Amino acid sequence: AQAFPAQGVRHRFPSGKMHRKSAHSHRAGGTSVRPLLGTCLLVAFVLILRHTSRGLVFALSPSDGARGRRAALQAKQSWSLAGPTHHSEVGADSADREASVSDFLVAGGPDVASTRRCAALLAAIAGVVTLARPDLASAAVSVGGPIAVLGAGGRTGKLCVEVLQAAGRPVMALSRAQADVAKASVEELAAAVKGSAAVIFAASASSKGGDAKDVDGEGAIKTAQACVLAGVAKYVLLSSGGVARPGSLGYVSTNFMPGQTWGVMDAKARSEEAVKAALLGTKTRYCVLRPGGLEDSPPLGPAAMELNQGDAVGGLVSRSDVAAAAVAAADSTDVDGTTFELYAFGAAFAQQPGPTDFGLPSPTGYERRGAGWPELFRGLKKDFSKL
Repeated sequence: AQAFPAQGVRHRFPSGKMHRKSAHSHRAGGTSVRPLLGTCLLVAFVLILRHTSRGLVFALSPSDGARGRRAALQAKQSWSLAGPTHHSEVGADSADREASVSDFLVAGGPDVASTRRCAALLAAIAGVVTLARPDLASAAVSVGGPIAVLGAGGRTGKLCVEVLQAAGRPVMALSRAQADVAKASVEELAAAVKGSAAVIFAASASSKGGDAKDVDGEGAIKTAQACVLAGVAKYVLLSSGGVARPGSLGYVSTNFMPGQTWGVMDAKARSEEAVKAALLGTKTRYCVLRPGGLEDSPPLGPAAMELNQGDAVGGLVSRSDVAAAAVAAADSTDVDGTTFELYAFGAAFAQQPGPTDFGLPSPTGYERRGAGWPELFRGLKKDFSKL
């Protein structure tokens, strides 16, 4: 990941010291699902051959459309096995492939009863895969459509855009020139995000325009209202760790930094509650992500992250990991209605995680770790922001 011109706020958290460089950086990888899926498909292949009287039967590629289905009907005994081998493709292909299979069965295949037995066998195999790797179900969930990133000109916002582009996802990169959250009305912001499936609010006060009250406060609230007006399904708000601890050293030292960010923690604390109130009872779901002290360092990956709830423990985290988590949260239903903290655990940075204020428990009992974002997100407590 690249480092971009400064925007947003650096946290003195939790000890009050300003950290600008990490002591260690590495990349943590997840577990591949290809061997498991390959084995299951091989088993399915053998079972299908045993239970089908006319050879190998399966579905068409979704891109074939009606032409492919007509070709299949004309060559009833010559089908090909074509299916995704990676979990990220399952969500995109499953609906079209299911439609193709249904159309073929209704039209009449070479052996309808055998084909239905095959479908049942494949469903069983899919169930085995889900039980073996339950994170695949969450990983396949996608909001579909583009994701809008507000604050795309800032360091974290730019990284969100890069993560989306690297994944081949459509993105609406909205910098201050396209959507100035400090000055735009709710209606103007709604017009800017209209057509998006999710909005990531990564904007923050900077010397280039907008103070904390107008950007981190009112800007975040207006964007939530704009999401409701535009019919956006998901709103991911990037807030800050320690925001629920107004008496802590980290809160005070960050809140009263001279310049445009003066009062930034007050603004974020207010916007968190106002956003939840604005979205209550609407069709727009929310997620509040509270990163720890931001580091301009390479990403460590989800396996090196720890999620927590209650704002009692915090630490340092790479902006790149925050961006990756925000994009994953935009796609996940497990984080709907949740507020959580994100930081790197262990000795990833010179300053290790610790309590955000005196007298708070560490550990809290709400710590979550996992190999990937779906595993980290699963089981988060809803509507819980302070321990």
